[in-house]
Amino acid sequence: MQAWLQSSGYAVTCLGSEHVTASTFSETDYDIVLCNWNLTSMSGADVCRLVRQDPSYHYVIAYSSNGRELDFVECTAAGADDILSSPLNSPQLQVRILAAERTINLQQAFAEQNAAHKALNEKLDLAYQALYSELQAASELQLSLLPTISEIHPNYTLDWLVLPSSFLAGDNLNYFIMQERYLIFYHLDVAGHGIPSALLSVTLNQLLSPQPGSPMVRFDPQLELKRIVPPVEVVSELNRRFQPQGDGYFTMIYAVLDTETHEIRLCQAGHPSPIKIAANGEISEIGDGGFPVGLWPDMTYEETRTNLMPGDRLVLYSDGVIACLNDEQVPYSLEQLQSIISSQSGKPLKDVLQAVQADLERWNQGKDFPDDISLLIVECKA
Repeated sequence: MQAWLQSSGYAVTCLGSEHVTASTFSETDYDIVLCNWNLTSMSGADVCRLVRQDPSYHYVIAYSSNGRELDFVECTAAGADDILSSPLNSPQLQVRILAAERTINLQQAFAEQNAAHKALNEKLDLAYQALYSELQAASELQLSLLPTISEIHPNYTLDWLVLPSSFLAGDNLNYFIMQERYLIFYHLDVAGHGIPSALLSVTLNQLLSPQPGSPMVRFDPQLELKRIVPPVEVVSELNRRFQPQGDGYFTMIYAVLDTETHEIRLCQAGHPSPIKIAANGEISEIGDGGFPVGLWPDMTYEETRTNLMPGDRLVLYSDGVIACLNDEQVPYSLEQLQSIISSQSGKPLKDVLQAVQADLERWNQGKDFPDDISLLIVECKA
């Protein structure tokens, strides 16, 4: 058998059973092991077990040299891949060796594929870790753009809650005091999720700030002051600038509150209607809808007016609140939101928002929210 294999171009090493150890296979690059099943000092089954201790693959052919028929089940259970029964002959051995070569080639191909997949997975993991870090940094940056002061005016308090459905949110909000009298606030929700929505959200955040080029202020060179632009004109200008947006449209509420008269002038553009909770506990919805920004050019928007008197609260929220689902796929209702806010009457705004968050998480059973959730509450204290 050795002579035939060598004449066929194979490198052959012959070992007696007394020289076979576990290191025999781990320290060499044998592809095929032909094992006499009827050894004297070590059984063929023991040799197979030693072979299988090596993590590298070796094809094992068990054979009998004394005319004994081998038990296929016994040999396979011990770790043999194939058996040769007596009498041995060259054609039979040749067929078994060719079958072994095909199997070894497949194993090598699989090993190379696995190595390539492992290398690719390592690259993907590194890329994921880098992306994860960048998204975390972007998320922290986006959160840093949100307001940090609640007591922005002696008579008014504002507070907010933002719960992104992923790293980055399409929801955004902000508020400012201008001319020491006017409280300007807005709440918007960019359609979609992820990075594209977040980029547009951040762009709007920068645009809606009292600086040159912003649609919310108009500089009067004669009086050398910034004039506040009415809400309808602000939303109309945004709709003009962000045409066409396709899936990148957004809904919003933009409002100007006169802190002396308590009057609020707001423009609602496809956003859920704000909830007004009067000091006496009466609940009402303000506005009737309107059209989102960035869908159709030359859209006409309307102004809604209301008052926010001492003890009153105005709650702005995104539709992610009522898109929150429980295990039965039932959405969180507007009535539930109104109820939880009413139950917190008289408590600080932060407590109100914490109660809303806890109720939403209870409803959602701790799973990821399907959409960004955000709320902005404005309270008149005096």
